[in-house]
Amino acid sequence: MRTIFLLGLFILSPVLSAQESTSPAGSSGVPAVVARIGDEVISGKEFQHDLEYRVRRYELEKGRPATVDTAFRRETLDDLINGRVIRVLAKNAGMTVSDAEVETEFAEGKAALGTEEAFQAYLKREEMTIEALKGEIRNRLMTEKWVAEKTKDITVNDEELQGEYSLWQKEGRTKRETPTADIAHILIRAKTNDAASMDAAKKRVDDLRAKILAGAKFEDVARQQSEDPLSAPMGGMYYEAAADKMLPEVAERMFQLPIGQVSEPFQSRLGWHIMMVQARNDKGEVPFDKMKDRLKNALFAAKKHLLLKQLVDDARKVLNVEIVEAAPGSGENAPPQGK
Repeated sequence: MRTIFLLGLFILSPVLSAQESTSPAGSSGVPAVVARIGDEVISGKEFQHDLEYRVRRYELEKGRPATVDTAFRRETLDDLINGRVIRVLAKNAGMTVSDAEVETEFAEGKAALGTEEAFQAYLKREEMTIEALKGEIRNRLMTEKWVAEKTKDITVNDEELQGEYSLWQKEGRTKRETPTADIAHILIRAKTNDAASMDAAKKRVDDLRAKILAGAKFEDVARQQSEDPLSAPMGGMYYEAAADKMLPEVAERMFQLPIGQVSEPFQSRLGWHIMMVQARNDKGEVPFDKMKDRLKNALFAAKKHLLLKQLVDDARKVLNVEIVEAAPGSGENAPPQGK
């Protein structure tokens, strides 16, 4: 099943669907190479793209601008290195990806950009050939196969779910202090002050809405096409969304839009949206059954993180990891060898 992570090469890494070419975090002072892991190289461009993605994700999660300081940059680089270590481990394990798998992913990613013009603009900006792009797709799919293989035996049982629910109750995370709504959401990003960018995003949203009205499942379209990194992996869903935690344009529709109806496209500072309200919830306690899937996803993600962290930590003890700069763009240098 496709997720926002699978779309990352086309959608997230290149600053979300070729809509924006400037970085909110700034790109001055970033070297051509920021780190090496054996024969693998992490470029300054890769670092900058990942930094931009993390800034946007932070702003979506926290609802306020990110402070892109040395610690934020260092964490970004460390995560990039860990990801590249996983690629090395996947290669060493002999993971393979067929040409057919690469071509399928390439075609889907290209279609997600909307037009041939947008795709060619992406290639030009990234100074990348189609063959190089397919090589990156192959590497990513190979890595995902390795991760899936290593984490396939992770399970979450009912006792763990009940225990996690009890913990959330103690922390007040099962309380609805205000009415909430369960909404499905699709975002196509655009530059706020760029009319052409906004027009292109509006056209894509119109096309996606028409596809849903013609019978496509909202969740499938959201998972494949939405550029909201928080909700896209869950089929566009925001469960128990509180109005004060959402964009104003989303919040004003949460308690007005008829349940089950796909909204007309609407614009925000991020781009163009459509949404659908699935349920509205009164104040009070969120029952266990309503939270069961969220609890399971949270526990699975925590177990997966711990397992992969251990594998990566062990690998970094034996791999040659060279950090060119501890926090690229911050002026903080690092010793030639590092972890």
